[in-house]
Amino acid sequence: MIKRSLITLFLFTTLVATQASARLTELQIKSREPVANGIEFGTTGAYEKIIGTAKFQVEPGHTRNRNIADITRAANKNGENVEFSADFMILQPADPKKNSGVLYLEAPNQGNKLILSLLQDASSKSSLNNPQTAEDFGNGFLMNRGHTIVWVGWQANVKPIDGRMTVNFPLSMSEGASIKELILTELNDRSFGDSNPNTVPLSGRDFIESFPSVSTDKKEAGAQLFALNSDSRDELSPEVARGEPVPEDQWQFSDCSNGWPGTPSTKHICMKNGFLKNKNYHLIYRAENSPVMGLGLATTRDLISFIRNQGQDDIGNRNPIIGVRTTICMGIGQAAAYLRDFLYQGFNVDEDNRKVCDGMNIHGAGVTKSFLNYRFGQPYRESMQHSERYIPSTNFPRQYSVRVNPFLRFPDGILKRPVYDPLIFHTDTSTDYWQHQASLVGSSEGGSMDFTESNRVRRFFLAGSQRMTFANADATRGIGERQCINKTSTVHNGPLMRGLIGKLENWVVEGTEPPESQYPRIAEKELVNPKDIRFPFSGGMVRNDTVNISGDMDFGPRVKFNRGAIDLLVPVVMAGHNVLVPNIDEVGNEVGGIRHPLVDAATNTYLGFNIRQGEFGRGELCDDLGSAIPLASTPAERDDSDHRPALTELYESSAVYLQAVEKATKLLAERGLLLEADARSIKNEAANIALELWGN
Repeated sequence: MIKRSLITLFLFTTLVATQASARLTELQIKSREPVANGIEFGTTGAYEKIIGTAKFQVEPGHTRNRNIADITRAANKNGENVEFSADFMILQPADPKKNSGVLYLEAPNQGNKLILSLLQDASSKSSLNNPQTAEDFGNGFLMNRGHTIVWVGWQANVKPIDGRMTVNFPLSMSEGASIKELILTELNDRSFGDSNPNTVPLSGRDFIESFPSVSTDKKEAGAQLFALNSDSRDELSPEVARGEPVPEDQWQFSDCSNGWPGTPSTKHICMKNGFLKNKNYHLIYRAENSPVMGLGLATTRDLISFIRNQGQDDIGNRNPIIGVRTTICMGIGQAAAYLRDFLYQGFNVDEDNRKVCDGMNIHGAGVTKSFLNYRFGQPYRESMQHSERYIPSTNFPRQYSVRVNPFLRFPDGILKRPVYDPLIFHTDTSTDYWQHQASLVGSSEGGSMDFTESNRVRRFFLAGSQRMTFANADATRGIGERQCINKTSTVHNGPLMRGLIGKLENWVVEGTEPPESQYPRIAEKELVNPKDIRFPFSGGMVRNDTVNISGDMDFGPRVKFNRGAIDLLVPVVMAGHNVLVPNIDEVGNEVGGIRHPLVDAATNTYLGFNIRQGEFGRGELCDDLGSAIPLASTPAERDDSDHRPALTELYESSAVYLQAVEKATKLLAERGLLLEADARSIKNEAANIALELWGN
């Protein structure tokens, strides 16, 4: 009898503990409707779309939450719990029996959904943030397979502009008031567009809520404004440049959209004679109203945990997703940096010690982690060679495997929790080598040796590709069609990514051994110093001394393990990194990775970087844009500075060109990295190129 009573008490206690630690408290569904009027996806059939708000609570003192910066300062604590919420969206088969059991969670990029573009070829003209028509779902790659797709907001201060996903987090408080500290914000051509505006938000982005100044009085706010030609002190220095002070009578905290002096505003800055596109501006001021930014790590963790483990929320709403057995998490660009940080900060395990993501595709992060888990964090920013180089994104650790931190003298790495670490496909584009230091994911900081990677990670380099190209995109020259010297590439990574994602899925779900990593290595002379590259053309189209250099930086005593509060707003470089880039062949195309057949059978030189025009800078990298530089048709048409083979020297006829494309597609298909439908599509695209270039 005593034994039975003890068992009953144990079961009751366990149930209560489980309920108490179920951190998603309410799944508030706002709409539930058929996808695209009930169109069917393969044998899966129709899909439904669910939109709503997820409400959460976390206990600040819990082991799994202690890495959230400022969590003990959260404003709206309910007893011991911190309450917050985030937007979510779900796409799932209308018939639960058709659900594959695989859930894909995409972390939004600045509140935007990108997976339908990358994996399903939805175009830039599609309503990606609230897909409704058949065209918005592209080729239906994931949906044809019966997978569930989920998004949940994680980034504070995103405005609901263009359907972006938002969150509602409590503020960081001290003695009953919002914390007030000096911060650095940057204003550059990402804010200015193709004009020289008089007024911009302090955040530098229209879609990001600014941290307001404590006052419009510059002295009270401790405000200073500096103008810089570039954030790079020089081309190959890791140090952040210091600007020239802007005279105080030339700017103020105001909105002067209708003319100087405008209306005083704690969220805007006005420049009397306009901001210049070829300048960056560093504004230092005392700000307030910082949300507890690191709660964005908990939204992803706790929504997935709820979906996988709970039948209903605290008020009785049923879990709308049934039968999830496997979760694959995906991030693109800045969201990929977020996932690297998500792993590093220890959020791939929930409060009940259950794994969250079984697999991950980290696409386009390079070596970066997110500027998220900070007081006054700015996770929408990313370091470029030209701008925003003062953010904490490349400090140790950089590799997935554990190494000894040379500054703190103890082992550290992105993956350091073997029981909870997911299986990872880390995919980088050429842009990620030039702008986001991708070489440091797998090589020494001095650029002298390759490192052995964790057996839980496979790395793949998509040679010659830029950060993000939509399907059927037009070539561009950036802002105002004149920011960059070269036209951008229109080669879309979707076909290669679908092949790789299929392999990742087989690894995670079936345990099938994945392909070996394929990325450039120092030992093979495929990864080299940019100054050692000899591009086979000149004429100002490229520069081989232009790369985004980085280093380990000191942000002050309150920053450790990529979290905390920044005191050194312009950080001090403790040690520089030797950033390497992929080597090239005679055409100028990169080696050492997976080539799209249209890059392998080249009619252009495809680069992951572009060069700024003088109006927008001083010849530095043109943000995340790549280049497509056409080959001359014949040797006679080739410029004297162009030493690449002409088309007629590479291909005797259009038939020979099409044979080269056929060979490249066949090799990828034989390795399982190109689906049959994608191989056909690429060959059709090549036929159109042949018609344009050869006329037959």
